[in-house]
Amino acid sequence: MALFSLLVVLILERLKLIAPMLQFNVVFGAYQRTVFNDVQLRSWWRMALVLVLPAALVALLAHEVQGAAYGLWHLALWLLVGVVLFGHSELRERFKEYLQAACRGDVQACFHTADKVDVVPMDAVSEKELGQRMGQVAAWLNYRYYAAVALYFVLLGPAVATLYCTVRAYHDHFERAQLHRPLVKPLLALMDWLPARIVAFGFALTGHFSRALSVWLSLAFRPTVPARELITEVALVAEEIPLETAAPVCVQSTLSLLKLAKRNVTLLLIVVSLLTIFGFLN
Repeated sequence: MALFSLLVVLILERLKLIAPMLQFNVVFGAYQRTVFNDVQLRSWWRMALVLVLPAALVALLAHEVQGAAYGLWHLALWLLVGVVLFGHSELRERFKEYLQAACRGDVQACFHTADKVDVVPMDAVSEKELGQRMGQVAAWLNYRYYAAVALYFVLLGPAVATLYCTVRAYHDHFERAQLHRPLVKPLLALMDWLPARIVAFGFALTGHFSRALSVWLSLAFRPTVPARELITEVALVAEEIPLETAAPVCVQSTLSLLKLAKRNVTLLLIVVSLLTIFGFLN
């Protein structure tokens, strides 16, 4: 169930077959407009409620359809939830805009587009730094929107994956709006702790192992190291950045670290497949 659902959802997302109304940002925006507004979310109990409610609804539906129609409704729920959680065409389009600007040599457009990709302001001052920074952003967003979600989805089910995505979405919303609200940051840091270490270790396995492993060991066992620092630092040393290439300077690191992230997702799928074959996952 878990492996089949994940593979189908990733194929649909890769082929851009997810309907606009099922994109995560669209669904999350509708949810935001339905529940409490940002002012009301100053209350910790309201914040807790809006974070848990979608996951609780998914868990309730999964319980109700368990075993119905030979499991078809249960499978349909997994697929529907997965399609929503992995539907990020807007994020892909922003990266595409950045790559297109870099390929036509429009450095100003590169800086402008880079600021729209990540919630953290771009602090690069040169083309090379911009490429390196965007490469790290690519690895981080691949983890945050795909790898971490996939881990929760296959290991703990769609309800927990929904909780992670809801917390992540509210965190990013508050970061962009420069608002401070209770529960979100510590809960997201807690939910990122183990997946970030697993994914960063995957970077070491699919990249320059000896260099990446030394960085991973120096960071992974420090409990307070942020997930973003762990992912970006390990990714940067795990992948060789070509010194001579036809690609523009501000996109060389980005392309290299995107390849690393894709290899890491492939490794994740292989591990999930093996766990399924040997009966550790259903």
